Amino acid sequence: MKLRKLIRDLCCAIKVIVHFGREHHATISMMLGIYGKQPLHNDMVAGVDTMLSITSCGSFYKITRTDYISNIPENEETWLATYGWHSNGHLIEIGGDRYCIFDTASKSLYLEKLTEQGKTTIELFTKILKQ
Repeated sequence: MKLRKLIRDLCCAIKVIVHFGREHHATISMMLGIYGKQPLHNDMVAGVDTMLSITSCGSFYKITRTDYISNIPENEETWLATYGWHSNGHLIEIGGDRYCIFDTASKSLYLEKLTEQGKTTIELFTKILKQ
């Protein structure tokens, strides 16, 4: 009886490890590339686009956010991030308050930022180009 329970517990642990490994692999596989933000209706009329580019930079990741107006770059921010393997895998800004949280099922990411006023903003970006 104890052996059966031990085997069942071991099988459950292996399933958890395999599931975690698959999620980790899926996140790492989709991470690099270019993501586009779905513009608000008013921004669509004005031709405003926002792109997020993620590239490998040694053991870190370089994230560049570029705002375009009528296909002309207007504002660009770049920061370094490190990969957090806990949870479902995400990028954590080094020395800042930004997080890229990946949704592998929909090939999208959520950019979460803590503002100076202490509020959290979340933006949705969808993968448009793989690097």
